[in-house]
Amino acid sequence: MAGRASLTDKIAIIRATWRYPGWGVVAKAFFIFLIAFGAPLTMPFVYPEVMKEFGWTLTQATLIYTYKSLTGAIMAIFIIGPLVERIGLKLVLVGAMAAEAIGLAGFLFVHSLWSYYVVGFMIGIGQGAVIISLRLLVSRWFMRNVGLATGVAVIGTSFGGVLFPLMTSQLIPLYGWRVAFACLSIGIFCISIPLALSVRFNPSEADVLPEAVRTSEQVSSARLRAADLGISFRTMLRQHAFWLIALATFLSALIDQALFQHSIYYLTNEIGLSRTVAASAWSLTFLIGIGAKFVAGMTFDRFSVKGVAGWNLLLGLAILLALPVQGLFTALVFTTVLGVAHGGLTVDGPVVAKHVYGPGLMNRLLPVLAGFNTMGSAFGPVVLANLYDRTGTYLVGFGVFIGLTIVAALLMARVTPAYLLRIRALQDSGSERATGG
Repeated sequence: MAGRASLTDKIAIIRATWRYPGWGVVAKAFFIFLIAFGAPLTMPFVYPEVMKEFGWTLTQATLIYTYKSLTGAIMAIFIIGPLVERIGLKLVLVGAMAAEAIGLAGFLFVHSLWSYYVVGFMIGIGQGAVIISLRLLVSRWFMRNVGLATGVAVIGTSFGGVLFPLMTSQLIPLYGWRVAFACLSIGIFCISIPLALSVRFNPSEADVLPEAVRTSEQVSSARLRAADLGISFRTMLRQHAFWLIALATFLSALIDQALFQHSIYYLTNEIGLSRTVAASAWSLTFLIGIGAKFVAGMTFDRFSVKGVAGWNLLLGLAILLALPVQGLFTALVFTTVLGVAHGGLTVDGPVVAKHVYGPGLMNRLLPVLAGFNTMGSAFGPVVLANLYDRTGTYLVGFGVFIGLTIVAALLMARVTPAYLLRIRALQDSGSERATGG
């Protein structure tokens, strides 16, 4: 009887988990990610076009990504958190998508280097805030399954990464690169913004309690609040753990985006693949990322920051596999591993933030960590481009970046998930009371 009761309780918990309204929020976040974050992922396709038309160097062409990312980093670290607390998450998300769409449409008016960078500035204002806002939205609804939920939502970027590169590679020969990139703004205006206006952004404690603690005993909101670390944002900024996380986040993003932003140029100009073949291999990166985000989310929910640390090492493996690329097969092997690595590391931010510091600091902490991520994304591509322009090869840059993946993994491995340990202790105590222990 006891075994049957225990099995019944477990089945009831599983059913309740998947009926949880937070999954509806995840579904909407998925489609917003697909369009609003997926469209700008085609940026590497503009680099060869502007280099050909204007005679710019690879460094000049990729600096748009640096300026875009630095804009996003400044927004994340200094503006988004306070802005969310002042005007609310919904207005921040909608405003960010509007800015991003205006930036994409602005490609129609690019005729000089400064106007090219202004477009990057506008996209940077929006894109960084979009991913922060959606991750923050999902993290408000989840604790136990925050990695899985974030992974499912962020899978939208993978579908966008499969769809938009193929679309853009076909539109550029037909209409030119300006019109091709401007067309990407239509879905944001017509689909993503209306969808965001329909989302519920602020769940109550009673709403999130059933998902936060899995136990057969009713756990009160007061007990759940007692698990909070009770530290201020300023105190957190002085902690050793925060800076370990921030530096590891910066380094992993630096490596990840350097590989991503240079992959098309590397496969076409260095290896000699056609643009269509390179686009197909690059799209595979996002297709593989679909499963990677799902697996990584569950892995991070179980192993927390140690799982994130291990996942960083996959970036080093991807770089190693880029070196022997000669044809389509080896290119697919490279992009497959890159897709697994990149897909998993798009999920880690909310997991690390919530597992280490809990929900009380999420409005401020998650944007700051995203800012370090974006800052790394800003410097990675241009550092690799500069090394390439100086040496005429990717070998030196690839060697440096392999070493940095090891450093990032070691830094993250030293962090303790303090809030997660408190939640698990709360869950264990509830289970013991329910069984009379």
